[in-house]
Amino acid sequence: MWDVSNGLDKSFTDVEVYFGKCRFRNCTHTSEPGCAIWSAIEQGKLSPKRWESYRRLKTEAVFAEDKGNYLAEKEKKFKNIAKINKTIQKYLKNK
Repeated sequence: MWDVSNGLDKSFTDVEVYFGKCRFRNCTHTSEPGCAIWSAIEQGKLSPKRWESYRRLKTEAVFAEDKGNYLAEKEKKFKNIAKINKTIQKYLKNK
């Protein structure tokens, strides 16, 4: 499983068939309306457990390929979330 990226393409064709079919081109498959993945799950065409397995393995693959960059991106993401929360708190306090 060292080369996980190549194996995901072959092992999860049932999941990847929905990529590119979402309403929005930059869909993250989390909460966007018109997400083909979640539509397939709701319709019973794709198992939620299968989707979760794919997500976890994909995350592991990204981490394994470039640990330093993965951690830097993760830190950047959480810093942005903290900034947004701080801005919201300021706004609510001044309201």
